Amino acid sequence: MKKMDVIFRQVFFKNLKSKTWLWIVLGPLVLAAVFGGVFWLMNQTNQTSKIGVVTSSPALTSTLKASSDADQRYISYSSTAAAKRAMADEDLDGVLTISTQPTTHASLIERTDGNGVNQTQLQSVLAKAHTKEVATQLKLSTTQLQSLFATPQLATSSVSVDKGKLVSRSAKTQKSGAMVGFILGMLIYTFVISYASMMAQEIGTEKGSRIEESILTAITPQAQFFGKLLGILALMAVQMAIYGVVTLAGGLLLQRLPKNPLSSLMTNIDLSGISLNMLIFSLAFFFVGTLTYTVLAALTGSLVANQEQIGQATTPIVMLGMLGYFGALIVAGGTSPILNIASYIPFLSTMMMPVRLGAGQVTAVAGWSALGINLVFLILFTWLTVKFYQTNVLSYSDGGMLKAFKRSWQLQRAARKPKPVKS
Repeated sequence: MKKMDVIFRQVFFKNLKSKTWLWIVLGPLVLAAVFGGVFWLMNQTNQTSKIGVVTSSPALTSTLKASSDADQRYISYSSTAAAKRAMADEDLDGVLTISTQPTTHASLIERTDGNGVNQTQLQSVLAKAHTKEVATQLKLSTTQLQSLFATPQLATSSVSVDKGKLVSRSAKTQKSGAMVGFILGMLIYTFVISYASMMAQEIGTEKGSRIEESILTAITPQAQFFGKLLGILALMAVQMAIYGVVTLAGGLLLQRLPKNPLSSLMTNIDLSGISLNMLIFSLAFFFVGTLTYTVLAALTGSLVANQEQIGQATTPIVMLGMLGYFGALIVAGGTSPILNIASYIPFLSTMMMPVRLGAGQVTAVAGWSALGINLVFLILFTWLTVKFYQTNVLSYSDGGMLKAFKRSWQLQRAARKPKPVKS
């Protein structure tokens, strides 16, 4: 135990002081700050577009003015020349000229350096104004006019199947649950790429520099394996603690601002849909998923013969991580038989199943069943990796990782065969 603790401390403190780990921690924070700043800047610069309206029809003018909102405001002008002068003074972002003879025709002049004009909204307003103009010419009553403008209301709801019963779920709840699962998948992928590569680098560097023989004269391969694994997990825990403190401090800071830049985003998210069970489930999948990939990195790292092959050791990890990540992206928009099966397969389900559970595509029983499958796989996979690690860590093969794995398999089979009894 003491020897394993030495390896743990060496891996933990060496990487804790390294610039690589510092960037692993700060990189996502810087990226989040940049995206948050861009989102805030877009909200700050999103001002109301002002459109000057020139028409001889009072009905069209009143309809356009009544259609003004926070995004676009319509201002009446007596002539096109007056509206253009206002646009030249940068008081208007566009000039809309509407002619009703012989048929209704509209033309728009838009200022390139002004606020953008939402032409889709403008066309919708023009269609409504034109319909109202025609209705006036046909002398339709107010009741008839309201019937003409009335549109059927479409009410939508979402349900999930739980033990043969339909359970209602709001769109916001479904969206927030899927968002939690997606964020979890993104975190797992980020941690996998970072820490799995670190694990492979640790082992590959020691093998490539030929100091592994000296280390293993004082410690067993099992103690070295678990010492490195615990050191990597401790680094993960420190990073998650830092993110928790930063998230809490950032939330408190945003609440003190006069205008919370995330307020418009939070209105579309139902936090009540993020239950305690969902959070526990997400954290459990995060822990099992990152640990499984780290054990895989230890296995592939033990197969390298020199430092030049470390890139080959991380390739299978990156490829599996990408499959799981893209699977999570696809499954958020709907499922298929292949995706349903993939969400139970280890290495893939750690990113896909939380999204499915959050979106209400599966029940909690299915989610915990997938977690159980991953946990059993992790235990068996770790036991098998330790066996191969004992053989691989002192084995060098210049024929590549595949040849090294075949040789390791042959040595494992030879070790399991009963030795003949000497007479």
